[in-house]
Amino acid sequence: MDESKDKMQEAEDEEMTVDYANNVMFEASVWDLKLTFGEFSQRTNSVEWHTSITIPWAQAKLMIYFLQANVAAYEINNGKIRIPDPVLPTEWPSSVPPEQANDPKALEALEVLKKLRKQFLDSLK
Repeated sequence: MDESKDKMQEAEDEEMTVDYANNVMFEASVWDLKLTFGEFSQRTNSVEWHTSITIPWAQAKLMIYFLQANVAAYEINNGKIRIPDPVLPTEWPSSVPPEQANDPKALEALEVLKKLRKQFLDSLK
C-alpha cells in the first residue's frame, strides 16, 4: 500500500462517520446543491434529519453518472431494484403556473422534468 493510501486509511479511521439514510432532501442554490439526509422513524412518523452535505454542481452532475453506473451494475448482478408504489415520484403538473406561462425556460424545465420521470418509471419495467 502506498503512502497516500495509508494516510487516507488513517484519516478514515479517525474522522469518518457512518450513518444510514432512507430519505434525502435537496436544496439548490446558484453555487451548489445541499443534500440533507435523514431516516424515517415509525416512532415519530416523521423523518429525523441528521446530516447535510453541500456539493458543487459539477460534482452533482458527476454523481449522476456514477450513481447510474453503480445501479446498473447492481441490477445486472441482482435484478431490478423494486421501488414501492407509495414512494414513486408523483406526476408533474400539466402546465407551469400562470405567472410563468410566458417564460420559455419554465416551460422547458417542466418538459425536462416530465421526460425524466417517464424515463425513471420506464427503467423500473
